[in-house]
Amino acid sequence: MAQDFRSPRVDVRMRHSASLLIIALSMLPMSSLHAADDDVAPRRVAGPMPDGSVVAGWGGSATPLHDPYANATANTGEAPLVAAVIADQDQNPALPASQDEATAEPPPGTVESLRSSIVQSLKENPEIQIALARQDDARYGVHEAWSGYLPHVDMTVAMGKEYNEPAIGNTTTLRRTEGVVTVNQNIWDFGTTANDIARARASYRSAQWSTRERIEAISYDISEAYLNVLERQKLVELAEQEIAATEKILNMVSIQQDLGLTTPADVSRAKARLDNVKAKVLDRKSALQQAREAYRRLTRRLPGMTVDLPPADKALPTSAGAAVAMIDDHNPRMAQAVQDRRSLEKQRASQTGTFFPRVGLVAQGNWKDDVQGDTGRNRDARAMVTVSYSFFNGGRDIATRNRLSARLREADYELDRRRREVEQDIRIDFNALEAARQKISTIENEIAATEKVADLYKQQFREGRRSVFDLLDSQQILFDAKARRLTNNTEKTLAEFRVLQQLGGLFDLVSEGQPLPRIVMPAPGSN
Repeated sequence: MAQDFRSPRVDVRMRHSASLLIIALSMLPMSSLHAADDDVAPRRVAGPMPDGSVVAGWGGSATPLHDPYANATANTGEAPLVAAVIADQDQNPALPASQDEATAEPPPGTVESLRSSIVQSLKENPEIQIALARQDDARYGVHEAWSGYLPHVDMTVAMGKEYNEPAIGNTTTLRRTEGVVTVNQNIWDFGTTANDIARARASYRSAQWSTRERIEAISYDISEAYLNVLERQKLVELAEQEIAATEKILNMVSIQQDLGLTTPADVSRAKARLDNVKAKVLDRKSALQQAREAYRRLTRRLPGMTVDLPPADKALPTSAGAAVAMIDDHNPRMAQAVQDRRSLEKQRASQTGTFFPRVGLVAQGNWKDDVQGDTGRNRDARAMVTVSYSFFNGGRDIATRNRLSARLREADYELDRRRREVEQDIRIDFNALEAARQKISTIENEIAATEKVADLYKQQFREGRRSVFDLLDSQQILFDAKARRLTNNTEKTLAEFRVLQQLGGLFDLVSEGQPLPRIVMPAPGSN
């Protein structure tokens, strides 16, 4: 029964009691939070850092997971995994390069920075920005799930005319005024809220791994284009060296002709070979320009002078088996599938909680003035423990749980399929890497032997014991071997980069340990 609080002293006491009740309710779930959720306690895992730090596991230390409401700088000084990448408010959006900027040649001698090109491409890439937006969406989903532990406060205020015609008494037409403040606090729901938080966190980690996968893919594409430019740049330099060497042979043959030791036909053969090498230079310059255009297609600008990239030997696992063992913790596609499965697992566990009753606390205060007649002012307040239980809803809960079980089974097979695909790709890349490594010594031995043969043929040509054909052929074999060495080095580096891409460590290698800067950009047309 509602009680009338007309005394001002009693009214003040009621307000103080309500304030203390709200404070107590807001602190209630915090004491049992870490015990309710098995994901809240920090644990050592490898994962992509949204603030751009090196992927945990490559630097020898893993990154602990923190509560999304915890202070990021307290005690540890580490940024929590659930912290989002947020662009500076005064940061301007990356505008597309103009036609003049895209086709302009960089200043002579400018060294092309692969890392800067990758970072700029990430800022301009719509897929990356979409992935980052989804990552923020999932991050706020963690906060949304967390609200199940906090009290919900609702207030309703109403005012208007009321017509009341009671069976006993006079008919009245008065102005009715009433207000209600309700505080609902979850006390126990058999793990539904805890599993919802764990599910949201798994979805957030999955979104992070998805972003990391796109970053690694873009890093590989640009690195491959960069290496192609570097290889063709060196092939042009090698062809120019071959021109210089052929001109020396032509001078040698011309001197031998003046001495009467060779014929004009030998001079003609040397000139024909020189023309052939000059044509080769033109072909290689054309190939270099095509490689630069392919690089521009990815980065939206022509590259400067490319340089050798940092070696990847120390960053690679020792064998294909060691790389396969790192799949679960480092491969972005695999880790994403693991988190997707965990999200479904927690969603099913949360659905199971609906089969049990829910215990809650409800505190309510009412203020009424002339409600249902000339009753004057009336104030009442109550605090109650509630137990709600759904006995039957047509089997909907059971059907939902069975659907989630089917999705979980599908996720298990998807996990197995991705593991097989990634393992196959890694073993293929390692086979290509081993083949390129084995060819290094063979090519080096061939170059050393060919250099000796070329020097020996020059000496024998001066003595008249070798023909111009022998001299020119030995030189061509030497420069062809040097060209194969360049191509093999590029294939070896690309195989190493593919392995690192599969293990989520390629961007860290080409960045030489520098963290990824802020890459979230405002959407086009946004204020």
